[in-house]
Amino acid sequence: MPPTSTVVVPAQPSPHGWWDLLPFTAHRIALAPGFETTVAGVPPVDDIRTQLVLDACGGSLDGRTIVDLGCLEGGFTLAFAQRGAARALGIEARELSVERCELAKALLGVDVEGAQFVVADIKDELVRHEPFDVVFATGILYHVADPAGFLRTMRSACRHVALVDTHVARIEEATHDCSPIVSRDSHGSTYRGRMFPEYPPDVSDDAKEAMAWAAYSDADAFWPLEDDLVQMMHDAGFARVEKIDVAGDGNLPRWGVDTLNRVMYLAYV
Repeated sequence: MPPTSTVVVPAQPSPHGWWDLLPFTAHRIALAPGFETTVAGVPPVDDIRTQLVLDACGGSLDGRTIVDLGCLEGGFTLAFAQRGAARALGIEARELSVERCELAKALLGVDVEGAQFVVADIKDELVRHEPFDVVFATGILYHVADPAGFLRTMRSACRHVALVDTHVARIEEATHDCSPIVSRDSHGSTYRGRMFPEYPPDVSDDAKEAMAWAAYSDADAFWPLEDDLVQMMHDAGFARVEKIDVAGDGNLPRWGVDTLNRVMYLAYV
């Protein structure tokens, strides 16, 4: 049974039933005192990545526009709206995840009026919008077969800064069932990395729809070596690329992910 609390049921509940959408798979969003969307996930409003975006924008998101690529359950999109963004657009390919986004938005109410969500493939949808001040790409680039090409799309959609949080391949050994080192060509340049299998190419649409944390339209993704990722960002047209120490530097808290294969960069226009 749903808990008895101060939580207000949305006026337009999900076709699944709002209680059926809980718990969320990753984003821990406080909907009311003592009532969160999951017990062990990431709290986006307090996450290092939210703070990095805030700092990159001079300490305030007031009047800023942000696009959250592969927003999953909308936690970061909503956090940006809570922090004052004029518009925070979350793009997510899976309908069930967007239903969770809309549920959280409805329960949070007026504090997140600037948040919007759309069900779409990021590669198709991003080009349909005017540029954003911030492009937020956390946990998405490593699901793309041509990250160099998509970084160019991100640059075209960015007026100020992009946050890129992604896996990279290690040159000394393969991890995560990645392939041996390969070279991939994109827009006249060659990049080194490893292929990561997302799912079998003959996977059914229903099965793919249920894979909330997998790619949507690419059966295999390309994980570049870190140096090649940096070159991709420069080749895409970002003027300055700044690496963030995800292990902690005395000022930022330790980031709770696998720091052996994961990196984070701020790429400025």
